[in-house]
Formats: sequence, C-alpha cells, structure tokens
Amino acid sequence: MDANKQKILERVAKCFALAKDAGAAPNEAEIALRQARKLMQQHNLMDADVQAVLASEAVVATGTRKAPAHWLHQLALACAQAFDCDPLAFRDQRLGWAFKFVGIGIGPEMASYAYSALHQQLLAARKVFVRSQTRCKLATKRRRGQVFAEGWIEAVSVKVHQFAKGKPDETQRVIDAYLAVHHPDLTTVELEHLEAKGHDVRARYQGFQLGAHAQLHRCVGERHDRVTPGGQP
Repeated sequence: MDANKQKILERVAKCFALAKDAGAAPNEAEIALRQARKLMQQHNLMDADVQAVLASEAVVATGTRKAPAHWLHQLALACAQAFDCDPLAFRDQRLGWAFKFVGIGIGPEMASYAYSALHQQLLAARKVFVRSQTRCKLATKRRRGQVFAEGWIEAVSVKVHQFAKGKPDETQRVIDAYLAVHHPDLTTVELEHLEAKGHDVRARYQGFQLGAHAQLHRCVGERHDRVTPGGQP
C-alpha cells in the first residue's frame, strides 16, 4: 500500500471515529461522517479498506529456526485470545520463525509481551521437568516434554478464559479486513495434542499444576505504558 493511500485511509478512519464519538456534538458527527464518505468516494475506497487501517500487529520471535512446535502455536493462541487478537506464524530471515499478533489498539503489543513472558516461564519449567526424567530414552523424554508443555498451556488457557472479555464481532471484522489486505494467502494449521498414555498422564498433570501458577495479567499494559505461505511476514 502506497504512503498516500495509507494517509487517506487514516484520515477516513479518524473521521469515522469522530462520528462515533459519544462526546461529539451532533453537527460535528454529521460533518465527520460526510467527510469520511466523500473521501471514500473520491479515492474509490471500500469499507474493508477503512476497517483494515484500524488494525495493527506486533511480532515476537519463537527462538527457533524450525517451524514452531504445536505447543508453541497453542501458547500463541492463548495469548492472542487474552488480548482479542489473531495469531499468525511466519518465517523471517532475521528472526527465524516468529509469531505475529493482529488486533486493535494495544492488544497486539500486549499479546506479544504476554507470549514472551509465558514462553520464558514455560521453557524453564519444561527444562526442569525433562531433566527429571532419568530412567527413559531420549525419544520418551522429548514426548513427555511435549505432553508436559501441553498440560502447562492448558492451565494457562483456563486462566485466560477466566478474564478474557471475548473478542467483539466488530474487532474480528477489522482483523479479517486487515488480513485480507496484508495477508491474502493465509493457510491454517490444525493444532494437534499428543495422546497421554501411561506415565505420560503424569507428565500432563505436572504440567497443568505448574501452569496454574504462571503469571499472566491482562492489565500488564497499564504497567508498561495461520501461517503465511512462502515464509513472508
């Protein structure tokens, strides 16, 4: 999108915001709405174009050069849900694989911050757990480490759903419009969970217990004033 069109879209979005502002005088709202529609007609803009400019994104590296494990996608989804965002995964030449959170306002930044904080907590807990598995093969350790991680994230997801407000339909429409403009060729990933058998059940239970103590605060912002094809962000 060229810079000129971006500026026009931002002007239109501001006009619509003023028109919807409860504190605006009736004549101000009417003028703002008329100006927004006029700009859209002059520049042949669609409603979806205007909605798309209302969204923003934030990126956080996964710390891996390989495609993120499914449990990392699960963690990204939990953080996205906490702050009314949609998560995307993509490969960046500089960062390696990374997650992108798309939403409105400070939501993407907060989702990104939450992912970084929870990711560190999860990696530390998983590392300790895997080291405790001394009487099993390496493949078994890795499988139990994944089951442990899934249990940990399940507990975090429960906490998220307790205070997540639920993404408004209008927010989802804005996000969908943004994705249609900036990421028109998205593909989706079906998240998989390992079936816990035998001692794996214990691994999932331990993960859930420790995940219940993870720190995730929706108000963190007050203190700190789908996969893209072709590996493109």
